[in-house]
Amino acid sequence: MFRKSLFSAALKHTSQQLIYTMQQLEARRDDFELVEGLAVAARDAGLVSEAMFAPPATPYLKVQPHDELAQRLGGIVSKHGLNLVPSTAGIWLLVGLHGAPRPAIEVREQT
Repeated sequence: MFRKSLFSAALKHTSQQLIYTMQQLEARRDDFELVEGLAVAARDAGLVSEAMFAPPATPYLKVQPHDELAQRLGGIVSKHGLNLVPSTAGIWLLVGLHGAPRPAIEVREQT
């Protein structure tokens, strides 16, 4: 007979969290790949950039501040059907040109 214990409850809870995290990652796989490609394209355009993520499943593009950031990155993301929209100081959002229903991807200016 199975006896419920604190350990088994913790194990079940942790397993459920892991499954949920894996589902989130899988749902955003295309966004992770997009951010990796944008990082390469941004570097090719003379920007210092890096593909990053924030746990559990939030990819973002990290770029060093640059005088022509909006111009250079705007041209790159438009080729992928995205718009570069200012959000807050040092943060931009990549959103669909045609309002595609998907989570926005952040671009963070960081040194």
